[in-house]
Amino acid sequence: MAITLKDRKETVNLGGNVYELTLLWNREDIRRCAFGMAPDYAHIRKDGKNFAFITCYSNNIGFSVENFHWVLVKPEWKIYFRNEDINTIPLEKLLKELPIW
Repeated sequence: MAITLKDRKETVNLGGNVYELTLLWNREDIRRCAFGMAPDYAHIRKDGKNFAFITCYSNNIGFSVENFHWVLVKPEWKIYFRNEDINTIPLEKLLKELPIW
């Protein structure tokens, strides 16, 4: 099954907060790499502030989401989505799996 890369800029209002998902792939770099590569931007913002990083690669199904944290600081939480595709998972479904309640 081939993975179709999809740039995403989506917003959802959930629990009185506005969450924004940004996922942007650099297609020029993907053509030049022999192995999977990370997107240029993959993050979630909550009410205009950084909320979570997304770690994913162009050639893999599965990704992880961890709360925003500074370099060398351990994240408070990290959730793995082993069988989901970041390009197609609905934003609301992704948010419901995160510890934001």
